[in-house]
Amino acid sequence: MFWKSKRFGMKAGLVGVAALLLTASTSIPVFAADLTAASLRLKWLPQAQFIGYYVAKEKGWYEEEGIDLTINPGGPNIIAENMVGSGADTFGHGGGAASLLRARAKGLPILGIGMMFQETPYRLVALEESGIKKFSDLKGKTVSTWFSGPQFIVQGMLKRNGIPLDEVKVEAQANSMVPFLEGKVDVATVTVYNEALVLKRKGVEPATVFNPSELGVNLPNESLIVGEQVVKDNPKLIEGFLNASLRGWSYALTNPDEAVDILLSVVPTADRTEQKEQLEQLGPLITYGVAGQKGIGYIDTKQLDFTNELLVESGVLDAPVDIPSSIVPRFWEAVPEEYKVISN
Repeated sequence: MFWKSKRFGMKAGLVGVAALLLTASTSIPVFAADLTAASLRLKWLPQAQFIGYYVAKEKGWYEEEGIDLTINPGGPNIIAENMVGSGADTFGHGGGAASLLRARAKGLPILGIGMMFQETPYRLVALEESGIKKFSDLKGKTVSTWFSGPQFIVQGMLKRNGIPLDEVKVEAQANSMVPFLEGKVDVATVTVYNEALVLKRKGVEPATVFNPSELGVNLPNESLIVGEQVVKDNPKLIEGFLNASLRGWSYALTNPDEAVDILLSVVPTADRTEQKEQLEQLGPLITYGVAGQKGIGYIDTKQLDFTNELLVESGVLDAPVDIPSSIVPRFWEAVPEEYKVISN
């Protein structure tokens, strides 16, 4: 009797193992075949600025959502909004609120589904020898900035602080901080996660730093965008993309060392210390304002309204863009709360 029961158990075990192997051998190809191919276009080259997506991809979270995601780098002549608008890419990590509204005004069929930086990452900096102590000291000075969006922030800061635009020379900024360090411009634009750190590593401490958000001109940056047709044809794809992406960002900000390890596996030539320092600067930008309570990636329509107004004032837009038709908040709202929180 004991032998029979043991034999029966062995048979059952073998049958169970065979069933598991059969299930595994048949389910894996089906799962792989069911993945939907999609691409994400970055606004720049791979670095900590985009680390959340690389973490999500390495962890397999896009696959869990049924997505085979390709992350495509940006560059000086590659505009994420244009790539998504043309259908070349499914999703984009774009320039921000201003870039989204300008693209919509031009008729590009893109929609905002998230906003990563609630506070603008730009700062205006001046050295001691410039003599600039307060913002009104910019009169008669030369300010360099990038003409890819930040110039509108500079113009807004000048206008809202009562400085006529023709009393300040605003010129295109070089790709390095050399002109600023050599005194060829009085004020330069930096991002807190890049150029500001470059100056710090060189031992340069700006005497004066102007934060646009503290001077009444805060434009949210780093917008998540998608093509209009994708919203119509495959809303599930967008839900999955946001689930995995925000989950990746939350994990990266909570586990910075591991996140940098993952990034370096993609960009082995990157400097670990620099990428870690860059990542440390992103958290405050991402959780600034109401996003600290509502969750990362939140689209603040009040900030979009402000951006709209500023762009019209600056002559960038002939008329305000319709905000409700430019964004689709429901996808962000459907993301599980745990994916939108940064653990301490």
